[in-house]
Amino acid sequence: MAVRQLKSYASWVSGNEPSVGLAIRIKLTHNGGVPISHGIIVIMDNSVGRLQSLFPSHQFDVVVGSLLGDGRLECRSKGIRHAKTARFRAHHGKKQKEYVDWKYEILKDIVSAAPREITRYDKKRDIYETSYYFHTRSTVELGRLHEWFYEFDRKGIPRNLKQIITPRILAVWYMDDGSFTGSGCTFSTHSFCVDEQHYLAEILHDVFDIKTSLVRDRDKFKLSLNKFNFSKFAGIIRPYIIDSMSYKIVYPRNDLL
Repeated sequence: MAVRQLKSYASWVSGNEPSVGLAIRIKLTHNGGVPISHGIIVIMDNSVGRLQSLFPSHQFDVVVGSLLGDGRLECRSKGIRHAKTARFRAHHGKKQKEYVDWKYEILKDIVSAAPREITRYDKKRDIYETSYYFHTRSTVELGRLHEWFYEFDRKGIPRNLKQIITPRILAVWYMDDGSFTGSGCTFSTHSFCVDEQHYLAEILHDVFDIKTSLVRDRDKFKLSLNKFNFSKFAGIIRPYIIDSMSYKIVYPRNDLL
């Protein structure tokens, strides 16, 4: 059997850093009754498993998928005298109101107030823009998630994301930050460094057999899927795309597979 360690990019891992992102992938000739995905078992880092266990799976997937996109965690305490806490904030434009409501319904047991409308004047574009937002209560569990996503005091890609990625996380990420191009799609990954974007591309390839390209967008880069790979990708995420966001996967061809 072949054993492989998860790649760690130089911007994240120094030569003597403990392997907190270690993932072992074992290819099997038979599964021996053990559930596997894509013919591979992923042995999860205990810290990631504990983090995942703090939330119901549907809430965990929505928060993580959102953090890959437009969502953010706001740290409410520094964890000096007490445990660090954070709250999750979802904020989308007027056209995505149903999407905001959908996230709220999933997270409402940790939310104190229903989504709110806000209108702001965009001086540069000389228009008023309406959007909707809500945030959760501050919790220790979300504080733990903040430590995972904000390792260097900015939102980044957790080095062991590959261990917990699911089709539902992909779907939420795409609904947040994906754009249908008429045949393929792009992800607005501009806020992540190039190494982090390469890691996202590696996850899509290794876990879902989806190939991506890194394309230049002005002075930054973003992930892009061509027609063939977008068709495969859409097939994976379609069961989790809500009706109001279905315009993002309006190219349902299967004959390219």
